[in-house]
Amino acid sequence: MAVINYSKKEISAKIVYYGPSLCGKTTNIQSIYASIKPEQKGKLVSLATEADRTLFFDFLPIEIANIRGFKTRLHFYTVPGQVYYNSTRRAVLTGVDGLVFVADSQRDKMEENIESLANLEENLNYYGKSMKTLPLVIQYNKRDLPDVTPVAEMEQILNPDGYPYFEAVATTGEGVLQTLTKITKMVLRHIEMGTSGKPQPKAQPRTERFSIEQNAHAGGQPAAPNVPLSDAPKKPDLPPTLDIPIPEDAAAAPSKDAEFAGGRIQIVGTENAKIISVNAISIPLHLKVEGDPRTYTMEMAIKIDRLIPEE
Repeated sequence: MAVINYSKKEISAKIVYYGPSLCGKTTNIQSIYASIKPEQKGKLVSLATEADRTLFFDFLPIEIANIRGFKTRLHFYTVPGQVYYNSTRRAVLTGVDGLVFVADSQRDKMEENIESLANLEENLNYYGKSMKTLPLVIQYNKRDLPDVTPVAEMEQILNPDGYPYFEAVATTGEGVLQTLTKITKMVLRHIEMGTSGKPQPKAQPRTERFSIEQNAHAGGQPAAPNVPLSDAPKKPDLPPTLDIPIPEDAAAAPSKDAEFAGGRIQIVGTENAKIISVNAISIPLHLKVEGDPRTYTMEMAIKIDRLIPEE
């Protein structure tokens, strides 16, 4: 789930690209990374093996907007495609807020797509989640190759529930930013609805503009969503934009009901540490606040600089 830091006024969300081996997950992340201006992106971590181009995960934080003073940051991950790395795939899904399932369009890869989609649901169930409860976009990648499965047939087999989908050629960037924009919009809305704790009233959508700038280093490909958001009318000499409707209530700061009312805090339980990156772990702590009957859970992230053996 999204991490809301009230002291730093920051919201962090996690989006995971999932799919079978060599389906194009890493290529998607690399394409996004190459399109983003240096000040908007963090370090991209990619660990490769002979069997697959991603052993652990790719990590790409993108700062996208300020929502009523809360800085919003998205973290993008991929998972290894091979079955024998399932424990790693499950660990990467810890705290996921949104999913992009990258399907390989080659006809002989359909069985792997089906197995990977089933494995995704199985690993989500481990955390008490489901694809039906999370923002999900399906991407049909490698549409430029010969002998691809028709999209209508892939929809029937892989997407009977009708999730949003895009055709893509990740190696050229086709469909990559459309997928990114859609999952970003869905995650932001999901975060807002989850933090409000109540159904949201319907409102006329307000359009925020994510500026798409041309990046010379990306071979002319349009850049990913730029910041900050602006309500100013578009001028003729501005770069092209994506108009992304966001409900008016989505701009509201997270509900203060989630804040502590005050009082002494007591740790009443912990869970096993979870791996969240190559040099960081997360430890869930269960807390009680004096005078408050509720129990809270705090995800404490610890960065590991080095391990020192005891003497």
